[in-house]
Amino acid sequence: MFGVEGELFLLKDAKGRAFLIHLKEGGVFHHHRGTVPHEEIRKAGPGGRVWTHLGEELSVHHPTLEEYLLHMRRSATPTYPKDASAMVTLLDLAPGMRVLEAATGSGGLTLFLARAVGPTGLVESYEKRPQHLAQAEANVKAFWQVENVRFHLQSLEEAQLERESFHGVALDLMEPWKVLAKATEALKPDRFLVAYLPNITQVLELVQRVEGLPLKLERVLEVAWREWEIRLPVAHPRFQQVGHTAFLVAFRKWKDC
Repeated sequence: MFGVEGELFLLKDAKGRAFLIHLKEGGVFHHHRGTVPHEEIRKAGPGGRVWTHLGEELSVHHPTLEEYLLHMRRSATPTYPKDASAMVTLLDLAPGMRVLEAATGSGGLTLFLARAVGPTGLVESYEKRPQHLAQAEANVKAFWQVENVRFHLQSLEEAQLERESFHGVALDLMEPWKVLAKATEALKPDRFLVAYLPNITQVLELVQRVEGLPLKLERVLEVAWREWEIRLPVAHPRFQQVGHTAFLVAFRKWKDC
């Protein structure tokens, strides 16, 4: 028998709609085309199929990190998977590294960071809003049962950080320049700080505020992700696309002279 109490599954119907569920004893999944007991989903297991009592077929999967991030409960607007994966690349993270994050939000970027640094690494995540932190902790622990994230209920401005102790800094804040000096001091030389900013005005402000700090602007970019619809023999871009979500601003730290 597959599955355990609380295990995550993703069901997909014939139209590609996805539904995230947590298995529970006696639970029932409700689709607009009928219902399926959780026990049937448990028996089918990942890669299997189930049918509602009205005959609707659903495929059964363990959610990928991308799928989970798009369907998990949110207390704040999440970092889109395309941006989160790009931030991991820009930070050049690897197993065993230590990374600083602010703010935690709903925990989507936290999950990408945690998986990148692996069981031997560590994510120190700061969030000053209690309701956001509570939801983020629940989201992270439901998907990632590895104890490599420390959650802190406080703003990064209030944190006591060890000098040059982090391999990377990820900032998803409206005014990241308020914590820039502290975050830079905590970053190891020749490592990266990446900020996630919705509009170009914030980018310009951040770049201006970097003056006087040992940071060099490396890149400013947007991540485009264009999906295509394939229905043989026809192929065309999907009519609904995720356009602009944010600017990613990457800095590299110089050694203090």
